[in-house]
Amino acid sequence: MAAQLVLPNWVRARGMSIYQMCIMGATAAGAALWGQVASMFSVHVSLGIAAFSGVVIMLLIQRVVRNRPGEEDLSPATAINRPKASTTPQAGLHLVVTIEYFIDPARAQEFRAVMKESRRTRLQQGALRWELEHDIADPRRYVERILDESWVEHLRRFDRSTNADMALRDRRLAFHVGENPPVVTRYVVEIE
Repeated sequence: MAAQLVLPNWVRARGMSIYQMCIMGATAAGAALWGQVASMFSVHVSLGIAAFSGVVIMLLIQRVVRNRPGEEDLSPATAINRPKASTTPQAGLHLVVTIEYFIDPARAQEFRAVMKESRRTRLQQGALRWELEHDIADPRRYVERILDESWVEHLRRFDRSTNADMALRDRRLAFHVGENPPVVTRYVVEIE
């Protein structure tokens, strides 16, 4: 159930099939391994070895997981405004979203690092493509371009937003030096 809730729609079936294949493969390999151990010794000894190795592996995994950087807050975000359109775009048409940032050139490297994280997040949420463009005429101007499958899929991204996504958005916005917030524009792709 957790795997189904975490995976985005566009990859859910593929992810669940990989998950099930791993479970089935591990079950088959475990049965073969512990069957061999039981045939070499006894069932009681093989169960004892399995219990001991399970505890040792669990302790090792807890040690490795404890040293990982802070976990993301994956609880649903509540403070997010869904966009509105004067007319609902026609179904089946792709949607392009552009976000225009003005960044201090001295902090451009830091901004690009944060945008790499944004790329991963946007694609995980179901975007078809993501780009960061840099204006060659104005070194302060960057444009983030996101391609969504449709207007409905674009709105679903807002439903899937987590508090970690909002923290990442705040980090992106902290680099913006314009007087007004970044300009967000949405286009419908009519001819491809």
